[in-house]
Amino acid sequence: MTETSPAASLPLLPLMEADRPARKRALVLTLVSVLVFCALLPYTKVPLPALAAFIPIYESSLLLNDLITAVMLFGHFSILRSKSLLVLAGGYLFTALLTVPHMLTFPGLFSPSGWLGGHSQATAWLYVFWHGGFPACVAAYALLGHRERQRPHAAAPSPLAALWAIAAALLAAAAFTVLATAGHDLLPPILVSGHYSLAGRIVLAGTWGASVVALVVLWRYSKRSLLDLWLGVVMAAWLCDIGLSAVLNAGRYDVGWYAGRIYGLFAASCVLIVLLLESNKLFARLVVSHEHALQRSADLQRLNLQNEQRAMQYANALEELHFKEEEIRAVVHNIADCVLTTDAAGVVRSANPALERVFGYAAADVVGRHISLLIPELAVDSERAFIRDGEVEGLHRDGRQLPLELAMNDFEVHGVRQSVVVLADIGERKQFVAELRRAQINAEQANQAKSTFLANMSHELRTPLNAILGFAQILAADKMPVTPEKRREFIQHILKAGKHLLVLINEVLDLAKVESGTLSLSVEAVELDEIMTSCQQMIGPLADKRDLRLRFVLDPGMHVQADHTRLKQVLLNLLSNAVKYNRKGGLVSVTCVALSPERTRIAIQDGGEGLTQAQLAQLFQPFNRLGREASSEEGTGIGLVMTRRLVEMMGGTIGVSSTVGVGSVFWIELKAAAALRVATGFSQVMPVDLQASAGAGQRSLLYVEDNPANLLLVRELIGFRGDLKLLTASEASTGLRLAREQQPDVILMDINLPGMSGNKAMRLLSADPATQDIPVIALSANAMSHDVARSRQEGFMCYLTKPLNLDEFTEALNAALRRSEQRASRSL
Repeated sequence: MTETSPAASLPLLPLMEADRPARKRALVLTLVSVLVFCALLPYTKVPLPALAAFIPIYESSLLLNDLITAVMLFGHFSILRSKSLLVLAGGYLFTALLTVPHMLTFPGLFSPSGWLGGHSQATAWLYVFWHGGFPACVAAYALLGHRERQRPHAAAPSPLAALWAIAAALLAAAAFTVLATAGHDLLPPILVSGHYSLAGRIVLAGTWGASVVALVVLWRYSKRSLLDLWLGVVMAAWLCDIGLSAVLNAGRYDVGWYAGRIYGLFAASCVLIVLLLESNKLFARLVVSHEHALQRSADLQRLNLQNEQRAMQYANALEELHFKEEEIRAVVHNIADCVLTTDAAGVVRSANPALERVFGYAAADVVGRHISLLIPELAVDSERAFIRDGEVEGLHRDGRQLPLELAMNDFEVHGVRQSVVVLADIGERKQFVAELRRAQINAEQANQAKSTFLANMSHELRTPLNAILGFAQILAADKMPVTPEKRREFIQHILKAGKHLLVLINEVLDLAKVESGTLSLSVEAVELDEIMTSCQQMIGPLADKRDLRLRFVLDPGMHVQADHTRLKQVLLNLLSNAVKYNRKGGLVSVTCVALSPERTRIAIQDGGEGLTQAQLAQLFQPFNRLGREASSEEGTGIGLVMTRRLVEMMGGTIGVSSTVGVGSVFWIELKAAAALRVATGFSQVMPVDLQASAGAGQRSLLYVEDNPANLLLVRELIGFRGDLKLLTASEASTGLRLAREQQPDVILMDINLPGMSGNKAMRLLSADPATQDIPVIALSANAMSHDVARSRQEGFMCYLTKPLNLDEFTEALNAALRRSEQRASRSL
């Protein structure tokens, strides 16, 4: 603690100067102690009866007094941060702690030889340590206090120093206790047969001398505070205590021994009593000060009330003024337009934050400069220097031209003319107008395209309808005799036109599904060898009719990622075009090439007339037959549009190259796929649920799947079992018919089927009483969570995803067979 710290002015015992009444009281007590000491000197060796309760009462009082004193001194330390106070508080704590082992080891008190494994000399030596340690702490207190006063600016100890002092007191008390009990052999005897030995008198005399030294040091180095004064009284009583009870008496339980103990209790109580009395005085002063403070507070409140009433009008007016100012500032600062003020010469005086957003300049960069920095056409020497409003060109900091709308008004402040300039960025407005115009043009083009599409579709629909209605009217007219040969010819024309109309309607519907995103595909591994064979068989008769040769070139085992049905539709469309628009006796070549491990190209080349660049540009437009509308070849003009959409939906690309007079090559590229392997890595026989098959004959499984490779896989898997026969259907409608007729035990249903989806087929199965109890397992390449959830809601027993996991398939199949067995037993 420094002399100038705030704590130095507190009315605390270590800081309070000993006044004259206090010195008188201390002197009177000291003289009384000395007189009583002198009066007892002739009787110190007179023996008295041993009172068993004296030591517990005496030392319990000492323990309580010293502990309370130590706690209060530690409290003073927490405020003053004085090392000397910390040492003194530790000394009181040390004396309090040593009274405990001193009492426990006292012979005849709790046991004949005392507790703690003590020796007959343990109590005496603990008395020596106790009465020698406290004077040492008092001397250290005086010396440290003197040093602190010489160094008022030294660093104060940490608040945690109190914990270290407590730990040191505990450690010292424990160490002296162990030395006096367990280490008694290291110490000479003090009492022999109840009387002091020569060594004891020397040691006790040294303890007495240490107290004298402590008193001298305290007198020499203390600052004469109230605490120092009463510590002197304590040390005087302490000298009387040691002199009567340990130096001048004969031994225990004589007059000197009892009187010395009473002196010790007096010494322990002195500082505590003064601390308590001063605390009471401080509390009384605090109460009085509080009353005065309350009175002054009431006076201040009256004054404050008067001041508040006087200042209220001014505050309200000022608040309203500030509110208006803030409102105007907020409006100006948050307005999207750039607001400037300029002087009469056009020099900018202020700008709102929108300036940086519009021009890229901070306000500080523009203030003090001419407005032509932002609007070059407002330069003093320009023709438009005096423009007041209208559209202008601004200049961004990075050199960009900014379309702006200018509004300028003049005003005067204290006779000085100024101008407020509002600049609105109309770039977005102009961009919006331009985009609106482009959107209008696009809408007009889309409307024109729609009109063209409808006109073309109307034309395409009316052409076959004209033939149908025309020939039908001839056949229905009674006035037009028709020979049987003509009748058959007319009927053939009607059938041909009807088929063409049906193809046109189906293609338009498919195109609508593709454009609306409602057409679903099952993209999986498709074997090209199988699908090319199927296409060759289907297109062969048309090629033979036109005297054309077909050539298919591909390596065996090639697979691509595609929807089986839609890939066949794409290939048949391209092949039919290659046949229809080829030369008689020409060649249609189909080549499958692996461009890379990830991509496979299927190219279809014809030997037709070829296409010009203008025709290639119109190739994928609906109902555009590239000038072939009047030819004898039938067509709808939307086949290639559907082909491109389907290829893109399967993750592929389509392209064409053509040479006039040579022919055209249409090609599609798809992702390559690994070849399917049946039951690879599994046992050769699928596990059979013996409980489900016990006592039953051969069961039946209906598999509805349009992909031959998947049909082959399941056929091979079922072939490993002897308890099942397989029924197959490539369309949902066929599968529904077989389910009603054959009543299979289990149905395995693909989701993406041509014509009707597996989900719709499941709804029909559930609605039919003949099939509603048949367990149905979904098997699909759609593995998304929403696809699975949708199918489960339709009533499928479970949902399996491709590629097929054999263990999951076997478990689901066995569970379905058990359910079917339970259904059959209930029906019986």
